[in-house]
Amino acid sequence: MILSARLLLPISSPPRPDTSLLIRDGIIRAVGPTSALLRDVSGEPYESLGNAVILPGLVNAHTHLELTGLHGRLLPARSFTEWAARLLALRPTLDRTFFDASSLEGAETLLRSGVTCVADITSSGASLGPLKALGLRGIVFQEVLGLDPEQAAGRLSAAEEAVRSLALEASGSLLSVGLSPHAPYSLSEPLLDRCADLLRRSSIPATVHLAESPEEVAYIGLGLGPIASDLLPAVGRHAPSHRILGESPTAFLARLGLLSERLMAVHAVHLGGSDLELLKQHGVALALCPRSNSHLRVGTAPLPRYLASRLRVGLGTDSLASNETLSLWDEMRFALALYDGTVTPQQLVTMGTLGGASALGMAAEIGSLEPGKRADVIALAIDHLDDVDPYGSLVRQASEKSVVLSMVDGKVLYRA
Repeated sequence: MILSARLLLPISSPPRPDTSLLIRDGIIRAVGPTSALLRDVSGEPYESLGNAVILPGLVNAHTHLELTGLHGRLLPARSFTEWAARLLALRPTLDRTFFDASSLEGAETLLRSGVTCVADITSSGASLGPLKALGLRGIVFQEVLGLDPEQAAGRLSAAEEAVRSLALEASGSLLSVGLSPHAPYSLSEPLLDRCADLLRRSSIPATVHLAESPEEVAYIGLGLGPIASDLLPAVGRHAPSHRILGESPTAFLARLGLLSERLMAVHAVHLGGSDLELLKQHGVALALCPRSNSHLRVGTAPLPRYLASRLRVGLGTDSLASNETLSLWDEMRFALALYDGTVTPQQLVTMGTLGGASALGMAAEIGSLEPGKRADVIALAIDHLDDVDPYGSLVRQASEKSVVLSMVDGKVLYRA
């Protein structure tokens, strides 16, 4: 088919007015002036989306879809640790029925808002089914937790079995499966060590919450603070289960061999200069979640610094346990105000498309509109499109209601 609109944003090259995509067999075969494609290519179905803007599908680089149903159920917390304790107390009351319903609601919400690829962390495995049924692309990461060193072998064995089961379920879809050691503070050192060994032996991707809060930094480096005094007793422990060596969370993971180009670190709010060098040295990608960080009062990630360092940086919404919506457009708008002129709308839209694809190791397939890439494409109707600054128009105006079409691998999955 030939798909055209008023403006095309390839992301990897400048905006192109009156430009069309030639899509065959799920692949973008050509990008060119509409008149030229219609003249040179015969027999192709043609659709004009009028004044819409065509761009690559959004990539939500960090979600927990199985927690969608928690929206509004966790009262605002005074600190990250207080919020984590509330979530920890609530989780035993959640069953598979809840996780299934939450995952479906979350996946449908993503599709309606223009997301075509997602990196989701699951403890229950519930999110893979809805994502597969809807035809979305992405990675489902099996979560691993456990602070008891004596249970490390059993915890990893259970995680390996869950990964195998998810991989079988993902067969025939655009989804792959990875591993998510939750965070440096929520796994014992022996369990983290076993996760690192598994990742070295396999080719699966991984993601980890890293340097999210000051509490995490204090706990990993000194074994002190609210995580030690409040969270550990809540899970039956009274002392840290890692060696206290004065390390940063990043240095701790580096010592255990967890840093690699297949790892995406989420949040990354509290990184020092040496931490940044470790991430660059090992090719680690980042997924930032500005609204979640604000909600949990953990600080602001130095995004301009990360972009200047040429790290692979994507954008995520996190879950509705720590955010108001799953909209990447809302995330971009918030970030634009938060960074107040130090980050541009173009950079934010790039983070939400090609940046997220790169962070997930998919930049060769998706994230920009170029011949040879998979046809993951969305179109938005923007009332007041500034031809000089179309990225600014998108970030300031776009919402779920703006999306008129979402296509994954050349198949239209949503049409308004």
